[in-house]
Amino acid sequence: MREKRPGYWELRVSEGRHALSGKSLYHTKGFKGTKREAERALAQLVVDVDRGKVDTSGDTVEKLLDRWLVHIEHEGRSPTTMRGYRSLKRQLPKGFLHTSLRKLTPALLDDLYRELAEKPGRGPTSIRRVHAMLRTACNQAMRWEMLDRNPAQLASPPRVPASEIEPPPIDDVLTVIKAAESSNNPENAVVFRLIGATGCRRSEACGLRWSDVDLTTGKVRIRHAVVQVPGELHQKDTKSHQQRTVTLDKSSIKILKEHKKATDERARAFEAKLGPNAFVFSSEIDGSQPIPPDRLSQAWRRLADIEGVESRLHDLRHLQASVLLDAGESITTVAARLGHRDTATTLRVYAHLMPGADQRAADIVGDMFGD
Repeated sequence: MREKRPGYWELRVSEGRHALSGKSLYHTKGFKGTKREAERALAQLVVDVDRGKVDTSGDTVEKLLDRWLVHIEHEGRSPTTMRGYRSLKRQLPKGFLHTSLRKLTPALLDDLYRELAEKPGRGPTSIRRVHAMLRTACNQAMRWEMLDRNPAQLASPPRVPASEIEPPPIDDVLTVIKAAESSNNPENAVVFRLIGATGCRRSEACGLRWSDVDLTTGKVRIRHAVVQVPGELHQKDTKSHQQRTVTLDKSSIKILKEHKKATDERARAFEAKLGPNAFVFSSEIDGSQPIPPDRLSQAWRRLADIEGVESRLHDLRHLQASVLLDAGESITTVAARLGHRDTATTLRVYAHLMPGADQRAADIVGDMFGD
């Protein structure tokens, strides 16, 4: 007990030693009153700390998020995922970040969501991302015994209105691909065609190596993805952390063979050589570096604007799913080509794109009943 100024005391109670570092830990509290009152308060504080009635950890929401981010990064989360989480954390109010974990309640989280919703440009989707981050971090806090319950489980984030995906018309897609063929970088047309033919993600197309492509059988093994963080490109597993093999159509095989021949000739012209691990799409003569995924999206957007087409590069995935499902292809085949972890994801996203299947079902029932 120490009197810092007349009538104001600093009470300090030992909490023991840190389990790993061995450093002495203390709980400190300010108190106003006489010396006798301060002595009684100190005695009560000793009892409360000993019985665990006082939060001696000093843990705040910010400390939990910082520790959780280090933990999941060590687990191997991708750089883009980590960048997204850190961006969400920076968007949280400082007062909320400084809140003690013991005072974190579902009501406080609901107040946070309402406050975020009042800010310009904040929609239900972005708020639900914040909610998902806090819920996952609090789950980890329970495992670390920093919390005895997860307040985010009982919070009420805003609902996100369901929206149906509308794939672009195939004529629009072909228009952009043809425009890419006559552009300054005709290689983009090959990338666009491959994404449309396989339904792969742009990051997976950038991560494709020649060792993953069998031009004889037309099989493409999708194993890696390239992600982009400021100033750097990183190779990681696919989004579902699973490898898959996709078969190409004859025209796509022919286009890839021509692309391989062109890249080989370019390398020889500069007295270089494409190794088996060279990237299929690269701005380097020897194929040693992948092209950035953002560059592909920018090229598609620029060409689409010039041609008056309203479409994103990612819509090529949706187009493949739409065409295959409407043609009656099984949901398991479509899910496997798109790289979905399970068919439930494919059904949830693309169930409305199956009008052909519904018509076939109606015809089957009609044939059963007859006239």
